[in-house]
Amino acid sequence: MLDGRRSRFGSGWTVDREQLLDLIDRLRMAAPASADQAQRLLEERERLLQQTQEEAAVLAQQARMDAEQQVSVHELVQAAETRAQSIVDQAHQSATETITRANQEAAAVRGQATTEAVSQALEADRYSLELLRRLNDQLRTMQTSVTGAVDQLELKVQQGEQSQAVDQRDDAARRALTSEF
Repeated sequence: MLDGRRSRFGSGWTVDREQLLDLIDRLRMAAPASADQAQRLLEERERLLQQTQEEAAVLAQQARMDAEQQVSVHELVQAAETRAQSIVDQAHQSATETITRANQEAAAVRGQATTEAVSQALEADRYSLELLRRLNDQLRTMQTSVTGAVDQLELKVQQGEQSQAVDQRDDAARRALTSEF
């Protein structure tokens, strides 16, 4: 994130805004869409960074104007550099804290989402198990009913076949008797 350039007003490093925004975009894509609070923190960080940069620009301009009007140019420049460096340091610290908070909240949201997903999957498994148990019970009941119906029908067919065999035998005996007379 530090681009290796020195600040014009001090010995601190400047923050590369594009790299910082790119990092924030990557964090935003990694976090769930429901992380509104993390988004607000990122927007606040962006606002603070913009405000700090504007203040630094205003202070630098004021320092240049003061330096032209004052006899002690060196003292004014040194004071402006100190103030500008202080503002940049505060902005850097604020940005770092905001990113840290955003990362922590994103991790918490991811953890919550994972816990909720596991809980929902377990609930779905319990529901499926209950449905399968009910279906199994219904199938057993149907199997018992079907087996009973098959047994009754087999008995009826056997009785019908036996009755038919007796009738045929009786008919044959009657014909035999009738043909003898």
